[in-house]
Amino acid sequence: MNDTSVLATCLARLSWPPERLAREINRRCGNGTISSKAPYNWLKGACPRRRLPYIIATILSDHLGEPITVEALWPGHFASAVPPQRRSAAQPRPAAPVQRPAALDPLTASVDWLVDDDALPPPSRLRGEEIPGVAIEMLTARIQQLRQLDDSGSSGLVLDWALQDLQWAERLAAKYSYDASTGRQLHRIIAELGQLTAWLTADQGQDELSNSRFLAALGAARAAGDRPLAAYIISCMSYRAGWAGRAEEALRLIRIARKGSAQEDMGIGHALLATREARAHASLGDEAACQRALDDAAELSRAGRPSAEPLWAYWLTPAVMVADAGRAWLELGRPKRAESYLTRGIDMLQGSQPRNLLLHSASLAEARLARCELDGAVAAATDALALAEHVSSQRAHARLMALRRRFVRYDSAVARDIVQRADDLLAAGRARAVC
Repeated sequence: MNDTSVLATCLARLSWPPERLAREINRRCGNGTISSKAPYNWLKGACPRRRLPYIIATILSDHLGEPITVEALWPGHFASAVPPQRRSAAQPRPAAPVQRPAALDPLTASVDWLVDDDALPPPSRLRGEEIPGVAIEMLTARIQQLRQLDDSGSSGLVLDWALQDLQWAERLAAKYSYDASTGRQLHRIIAELGQLTAWLTADQGQDELSNSRFLAALGAARAAGDRPLAAYIISCMSYRAGWAGRAEEALRLIRIARKGSAQEDMGIGHALLATREARAHASLGDEAACQRALDDAAELSRAGRPSAEPLWAYWLTPAVMVADAGRAWLELGRPKRAESYLTRGIDMLQGSQPRNLLLHSASLAEARLARCELDGAVAAATDALALAEHVSSQRAHARLMALRRRFVRYDSAVARDIVQRADDLLAAGRARAVC
């Protein structure tokens, strides 16, 4: 046995014997997928067959809370897809998307969800102690509490807690007994916690790890038979692809989400999907298609809420839609129209959702700079920087650093003050990282 391999190190950190890894694989892929002794061969240097290396990397990443790649687990068997060191928020992302195996590709998984009309059998388990009803109630309440805590800007703390709750929910699904009704509830909880951890991981700049978590969340939503939640998860993957500059992938994903949920009772959730489609069209420079999607979003926003609103939709308000429309117009190079939407959306948010307020304030500053309105841009940038002192987000941090570079071009005292404040924020962030 090679005790110095990355696989051996990961198992040691988790305090897992090789048989535990085999159980986790069989739980995800079906009983009998591998024998309980198969991992011993991998520890000796053998490489698993077909999809298994990627499944193992996903399992270890999820339980360790950090990205573990197949390249690291089996060096020499796979071409390196990403640099060994973590990319900082200030470094540019690669122009082309990282190639992923089909089994872990968001488009493949999303198309499978779209075309698979056969309802999955409801998840249930006959072996083990019965799950107490209070456990489901506690987890359901915790999801809402974690989302509200995240609204305050405490992303790192929320991610740690959400990962612990997700692992607890997964243990309940793997070891306890439950009927079909409880199984649907439990897998819906796993999907919601998976979406939350994936979103927060993406917000911290860990793209590959967030990918695996989104896909696991999508699988849990399918098991729960919750199509609106599955469509929401796919829309999040679309939005994330847009952040990374993969506009065509973002558009394909959001179209899949909209088509697959067209007949579902999602209320304002439909408006969110339409707004995210508008953002994808804007990234591709298609103003006419962007306008059509924004018109859809405006009409759907007026349609109201569904009779039983899902937990994940609590943050969706007309203010969110209006501000996101402003960002779409900014990406299309229409700063005057963007400023109108962004100003109105920020006013409608009324101090809630500080991360969104920060991002939209930064966008407002960009729109005003594009119109050579330096004083107005300084005011918006000042608001964004003030919010950044209480928001932990690599995505927001990167946006502020990009905004700083725009202000550097101006020979003005107020512009230099924004640059200095941004530098101070960067220095403070580095100091916290060292501590």
